[in-house]
Amino acid sequence: MPQYKSHTITTTTKYVEFIRKNCKPDDVLFRGQPLDKPLLPKIARVDLKYPIRQAERRMMQEFKRRALPLLDIQPRSTWDWLVIAQHHGMATRLLDWTLNPLAALWFAVNQPALKKKGKALPGVVWVLVPRRGDYAVASTDNSPFTIDRTKIFRPKHIARRLVTQAGWFTVHDLMSKENRFGPLETNKAYSARLTKLSIPPDSFAGMRSELDRFNVNASTLFPDIDGLCSHLQWANSLLNDEKGDQRNKGTEQELARKSGSRRKRAKGGNAKRKAKREDK
Repeated sequence: MPQYKSHTITTTTKYVEFIRKNCKPDDVLFRGQPLDKPLLPKIARVDLKYPIRQAERRMMQEFKRRALPLLDIQPRSTWDWLVIAQHHGMATRLLDWTLNPLAALWFAVNQPALKKKGKALPGVVWVLVPRRGDYAVASTDNSPFTIDRTKIFRPKHIARRLVTQAGWFTVHDLMSKENRFGPLETNKAYSARLTKLSIPPDSFAGMRSELDRFNVNASTLFPDIDGLCSHLQWANSLLNDEKGDQRNKGTEQELARKSGSRRKRAKGGNAKRKAKREDK
């Protein structure tokens, strides 16, 4: 049985309230997923032609050989090389996390919920509370490929997305006997410090709209032309779960609340003016 805790979160307000009450340390990590799937690095989720250690070694060797003329920076360590490969989409033993809980929520809900046999599935945000001994000390004298257990790794700011997304990683150790990577949620060193927040499918559209009002969207999390174009398209179109004015539902509720407040203030002001006239 998993030791991690689970909660269901239905609104952005409840999400923020949960973070405020339960995530006190500054270095709590968050990971948003559109689908509830194991916390495994990408290299453990793709179908490889070769045994996993061999495939990993082949990809990294070829990446180092061919990537240099394509890079704007000069990697200084194996850690840097691994982060750059992960950043550009290659399957590695790194798993993305963020210090920003709103960024994690956006990654969970930025598209309509995925479906299985016609049924929409919930998204999740994982919350991880680190301990002092969890952190990897990255240097030119050690390697992410020789760690003795899964560690938390803070990368250098070698790409703008890492900065805007407040990106961190877990770097996973390969279990030598089984020759595989194990899910973090079943790792005894971490499972009790993990919390899974489940996001119902019918909450996606409203949360997405509210996050945009907080300026959390594709253009801010992906600060390049691709991110800008993605955001502009979203802002001027409707995803499947946003049709029927669902995107504006939260906005309309807020406007109604403000309108009600204005009416109350106006009513109160009228009463005061009437009382003054009567006093005269």
